[in-house]
Amino acid sequence: MDAIATSYPFTRHRPFEMPGEFAWLRANAPISRVKLAGGDTAWLITRYDDVRAALTDPRFARTPKNPDAAPMDTGFPVDRTSPVFSFGGSISEPPGHTRWRRIVNKAFTQRQADSLRPRIQQHTDEVLEEMARRGGPADLMSDFAYRLPIRVICDMLGIPQQERPDFTALAAGLTRRDMQASFAEFGAALQGIGRYAAKLIGHKRRHLGDDLLSTLITLHDDDDSQLSNEELVSTVILLLMAGYESTAVQFGNAFFALFQNPDQLARLRADPALVEVAVEEILRWAQMGTGFAVAKFAAADIEIGGVTIPTGSTVFVSLASADRDEAEFGATAEEFDIARRSATRHLAFSSGPHYCLGAALARAELQEGLSRMLARFPGLRLDGTIEDVELASNLFTYYPRNLPVTW
Repeated sequence: MDAIATSYPFTRHRPFEMPGEFAWLRANAPISRVKLAGGDTAWLITRYDDVRAALTDPRFARTPKNPDAAPMDTGFPVDRTSPVFSFGGSISEPPGHTRWRRIVNKAFTQRQADSLRPRIQQHTDEVLEEMARRGGPADLMSDFAYRLPIRVICDMLGIPQQERPDFTALAAGLTRRDMQASFAEFGAALQGIGRYAAKLIGHKRRHLGDDLLSTLITLHDDDDSQLSNEELVSTVILLLMAGYESTAVQFGNAFFALFQNPDQLARLRADPALVEVAVEEILRWAQMGTGFAVAKFAAADIEIGGVTIPTGSTVFVSLASADRDEAEFGATAEEFDIARRSATRHLAFSSGPHYCLGAALARAELQEGLSRMLARFPGLRLDGTIEDVELASNLFTYYPRNLPVTW
């Protein structure tokens, strides 16, 4: 196979079945050039060890240093004046990112996630009770997956109860669930959230509470500096993009994977204690990414895996391919096994300086959501066939658009 003649991202033929190109590349050309839809070429890294090395190498930047770097073809008319291209710029690269992480890491801890677990349990039970009152069939995406995470985020940000419906509507506009027609629409959604976040931050500065946002406002770096309003707004937006949409999408993928593999669903029902390792396997096997989410740019000539990637190159780091690497996860890496102990080494949350801040919280939500859903509805099943479920794919995420269920 001539990788450079093959368009990337590769075509999926079945849900969560990795395109065969990845296995071929891992075996024959783990660091190779591929062709993007717009005709430009980029580099693709596919093996676990190489992917992990790239994620931790500071010479791979998140923003292009070369104006000739291959652009990502989004399929949308590009408006480079949109906030989508500039928000969070001060915290996306070192040294701003390093300082920002040093501060926010003090708030995003395992202890913080553990302290939220009782509220996660309460919110989960409330959403499930609402589903039960309405009765089946239900859409697991709109009736559960998109309802739970936003409630948790409202708690974390300390949003007043009376403002939560409007904030939820704003947040829904920020997600790509409705497949916006242009970056201008996405930029408008960002501006709306940004305006609300700035107002909320101003209020919190005057009336600190026991919520995460209040904590972020009060935290200091080693030199006694604090997060600016701009950095706080960017943090709120990042929390929404990662903690709302990503968690909702991963819920959909989790249940789709279990419905697609009924033996594993039966196994989890029979042994609910497997839920923690099951969540890790879901994150490894049923990733939400399309392949475009982890784009990097070489800020220098970088040798990795015996191959030199030239300065200025666009580089795609495939977390999904790495998480199917037989060298790391064994000969059954392509299979879904909710008892796979090695699944804890997955890279779904990335690695290195950009490791997902909310990983502990996402794990807690997924664990509570899965276990409590199956306990509340022991007869939960698809309302229809797995082939009837439409999987949506946009620039960054891959997930069920709707997931009709009954019980």
